[in-house]
Amino acid sequence: MQNKKQNHSLEKKETSRLRKRRAVTEIISTMMLMGVTVSGATTLTYFMNDAFTSGSIGTATTLDSSSLNVLLLAYDTRDSLTLLTIPNADNLYDSLLCGSTCNLNPNNLPANGGTEFIVFQIRNNNLDSLFLKGLTLNGADYSWDPATSTQQLVLSAPYAAGKYPSEGMFSILPVGNTPIFQNENFEIESGETVNVLLKLDSNEPDIELNRGIRVLLNFGNIQPTEFLLESGDAR
Repeated sequence: MQNKKQNHSLEKKETSRLRKRRAVTEIISTMMLMGVTVSGATTLTYFMNDAFTSGSIGTATTLDSSSLNVLLLAYDTRDSLTLLTIPNADNLYDSLLCGSTCNLNPNNLPANGGTEFIVFQIRNNNLDSLFLKGLTLNGADYSWDPATSTQQLVLSAPYAAGKYPSEGMFSILPVGNTPIFQNENFEIESGETVNVLLKLDSNEPDIELNRGIRVLLNFGNIQPTEFLLESGDAR
């Protein structure tokens, strides 16, 4: 009888010990899970912040895999005299791409108080021609300037219609030709690489350097082809 009481007492102690161990184990597991969660959140926050501060938003890649087969080969959004291979664009060294600040004479060249230029180089890798019906830059819509059709690009003289695109518009240029004659229309043939010269709209805010630029190319399909760039950069 005594042995039974002792065994029962030992079993109760063992059961109590196991319960305590189980409780401690559960607490440790919970603390470890919380630690992993906090660590993961901290790491994700670091990389997200680092991605934006280090300028990885400037990677010129399409954001939509279902978009047309259009490549953004290069872009130039610097305060620079030459943009890509286009001379005399002469964006001022003022730490921004001038839009609304240059609204007094927006059609002038930047050196004469006009809005500044951005250049995109794109390639049509589709089997058929594409028609660049419009372009959206940070939510602002831009259209092709028909006055530039077949006109020689002149960026070294006061503004005259067709010499370069008017503010809030763009023209399409062949790549590698000198002198440069702007394309007749907004067609981009299969396999063709072109430069798109855009003059900022004076109704839209200035773009500070090293800030993101969202670009949408409208070729008439349901969903435009979208890119993210970094202002003040050349790729």
